[in-house]
Amino acid sequence: MDQIERRCASLTALLHRLNPDVDIEDALKTTTVPPRGLQAAAYDGVNPASVDEFEWSESSLGSPGELRRVGLDGMASLPTGGTEAGYLGSSAGSSILRTVPGLIPEQSGLETDRRKQVSEDPNQNPDLLLQAHLGTSAILDGLVNAYFTYYNTSYPILHESTFRQQYRNRHRLQDRSSWHPIFYIVLAIGNWILGGTSGSRECQYYSAARSRMSMHMLESGTLLTVQAFLLIGNYLQKRDRPNTGYNFIGIAYRMALGLGLHREPPAGAKTDSLFHERRRVVWWIVYCFDSGFGITTGRPVMASDSFIETCLPRNIDDSACALTSILPTPSDRPTTYSAIIAHARLASIGNNIYSNVISAPKENILNLKVSRSLDHRLKAWRLSLPVYFSAQDVPDWFRGPRAVVGWKEQNIRMMLWWGSQRLCSIISDVEEAQNMCHYVAIETIQDITTFCLDYRGNIHVGLSWYATYFLFQATIVLSIHYLKPHQPLDMSPDSVNKELWALSISRARDCLAQLSQNNEAATRCLAVLERIRDQSERSQQSSLTPSATRPNASVHADHPQLQPVPQIEDTIPTTFAIDPALQILFQDTEWNNDIFEGLQGFPITDEVEAFDYMPPNA
Repeated sequence: MDQIERRCASLTALLHRLNPDVDIEDALKTTTVPPRGLQAAAYDGVNPASVDEFEWSESSLGSPGELRRVGLDGMASLPTGGTEAGYLGSSAGSSILRTVPGLIPEQSGLETDRRKQVSEDPNQNPDLLLQAHLGTSAILDGLVNAYFTYYNTSYPILHESTFRQQYRNRHRLQDRSSWHPIFYIVLAIGNWILGGTSGSRECQYYSAARSRMSMHMLESGTLLTVQAFLLIGNYLQKRDRPNTGYNFIGIAYRMALGLGLHREPPAGAKTDSLFHERRRVVWWIVYCFDSGFGITTGRPVMASDSFIETCLPRNIDDSACALTSILPTPSDRPTTYSAIIAHARLASIGNNIYSNVISAPKENILNLKVSRSLDHRLKAWRLSLPVYFSAQDVPDWFRGPRAVVGWKEQNIRMMLWWGSQRLCSIISDVEEAQNMCHYVAIETIQDITTFCLDYRGNIHVGLSWYATYFLFQATIVLSIHYLKPHQPLDMSPDSVNKELWALSISRARDCLAQLSQNNEAATRCLAVLERIRDQSERSQQSSLTPSATRPNASVHADHPQLQPVPQIEDTIPTTFAIDPALQILFQDTEWNNDIFEGLQGFPITDEVEAFDYMPPNA
């Protein structure tokens, strides 16, 4: 007891030293400690080896002193060796890799330099640190500004002037107000964008938001609650907790339906106020998140255009408006809503492509006219964009949101043609689909690398997250072509294509090297591309060496880079998880076991089996 009293006294002194003005009694009233006994009891008796193959666990983000096992992949991109990450369908990158014999070792014992213990002073209490940071206006203002400058301009979940007014008066709000989870997750997103990827501050902002969310939030429906679930769900995906984020986005979707956000306001409404417009904005962000998560993970897209009545948001500048204001006249310049309007229209086309081509069963025979029609819709979408989506003279803050929407369109178009070649039965159609897919991949690499060179000062962590994923996926599409078996009379790629591909892959590698300065995921993606190149070179050298024991030597004599693929379908490890959007890319290729071995974090995943939120030491 004496030891506990001495520790309490030292903690009290530390708190006063960090923040002399803090009221300890008030701080204790608002600090909640999870009941450890309940956590442990919930996990008792669970045998990790016996859980369902699709069960998963994503423990809380970077608890102080906790050994982070791996940096998980928010895009569910590539496999792990030995654990599951929830169900990933055919559009996820992981689905491709499951079809490749011996691609991933069943269990990897290697570590990367990126896996490390978070060093914390044992005398530092995270709650005390949080209170100290919350008492520093300069820190909070910087995080809020980062959120609205770099995040809300792509996904305007919050009305800035309304939030800032509440932010200034936050001390008058009740402790359990539904605004507080939003406040803390805004701080967490701002901290992430500014590069706060380690240390206790990020964890504490997220933990503070989570601690203020409870079952009571599900017992009523408000727009604030939908916004809170959207923010925390998208944040968790970007912090490599995709399954947990997926659940939060699902809750937001259901609650949005319950609030009727998919319908226009009743006809009896006297005026179309900004509040009604905010409902439209939030609905279409829900729609875009559902679409993106579905395509990324290969899971069904829930929203259907057949029951949606809500109009798209208008391109208005509402910075000086209150929620009760009458809507201002739409602007012909970029606004906070410009990117989400374009994104929502793109997501509608993407859902159609996903359901008809990308996720279609392989038994379905595709008429290439369908793919051409869908490709035409994407081109029409791009041509219909306002002039500020192609103009050079735009505000700096708009360059990032505009670029991401363009990269998304290219990615969907690339996956359209990749899925098409999988479903075509006529050789000429397969070749056309393949050529189109490669063309879009080259175009993607060109656009992303050019942007990263021209606007280095605009690339923050959030923008780098998208650039890394889309650039890596496009480079994979080009790289794995060399590992595929070709027919004896197949003369593609010709020398011109080879030179163009080599140049594109080189540009992508240089860009990833630049992004890797502040992005560990880019470093790991670069390592994967190095391994692909090494294996391709080994294959080339092997094929150039005559061998009497190689039965297919004559077949591949004109294609020294290519090797026959072993017809082994039942030896593929089932204990790894890969991004659905990347998985299908590796069909019919030959790989060694070490391509992804030892990578901890994006572009692979490694999620604990149990469908739980238990920390590892529970």
